Amino acid sequence: MQKEQVQVFTPAKTFRNIAIFMLIVIAGVQWGFYQTYTSQFPAFPNATTTIHVHGALLMTWLLLLVVQPLLIHFGRAKLHRKIGKLSWVLGPAIIVSLYLIGRHGYWRGVGLVPEHDNLTFIALDSRGLFSFAIFWALAMLNRKHPDAHMRYMISTGLLAIGPGVGRGLITLGLSLGTAITITDLVDLGIVGALLGYDMYRKKNYKPFLVVFLVFVCGAVLWQLRDTNMWQDFAKWYAALLY
Repeated sequence: MQKEQVQVFTPAKTFRNIAIFMLIVIAGVQWGFYQTYTSQFPAFPNATTTIHVHGALLMTWLLLLVVQPLLIHFGRAKLHRKIGKLSWVLGPAIIVSLYLIGRHGYWRGVGLVPEHDNLTFIALDSRGLFSFAIFWALAMLNRKHPDAHMRYMISTGLLAIGPGVGRGLITLGLSLGTAITITDLVDLGIVGALLGYDMYRKKNYKPFLVVFLVFVCGAVLWQLRDTNMWQDFAKWYAALLY
């Protein structure tokens, strides 16, 4: 009887916990962006239309990551699937907005910040763009495999920790480099723990293994941001795509 209860209630509890975790991520994002964005309401003197659209798309996505697991938790799978169709529109829109926000930031920096620093920011923007694109694509490809789909969708939300919490840490006096390094370690710690849990419970660990490797690549890229190799690549990247 106990085994049957575990089989019935554990998935629902898991989806509830996912929603709670995503609410914590949203709180971290709001903390990080309060000083540079939210507190400027309604004038937003330093924001452009591109920034507004980008923020609205990402916040909508994060809210979906709260709503969707709750719908499963409360047994509304049919509504979950209907709302999930928005991912086919929101996902590509976010990918485009990530590209545009990167290009926008680069050109805003030209002439205002040293070229070295401007090329450094490309490391942040490009890894966010490609990581989200990979996780979204894998989530949609695995939409008929709930376990894998769920893990890749969770990972798209984890990507918000760097930009959100990272900015919050900067307001506490940390440098950009230190703040992003810390959030990278947080991301790796979370995904590593989830990966270890899946392996321990003999679940499908491959999704979180892929996610972990993508986060490792992003963390390494950030540590290489000051090298001549990255600076030369970033110049080529900007000339080609920006």
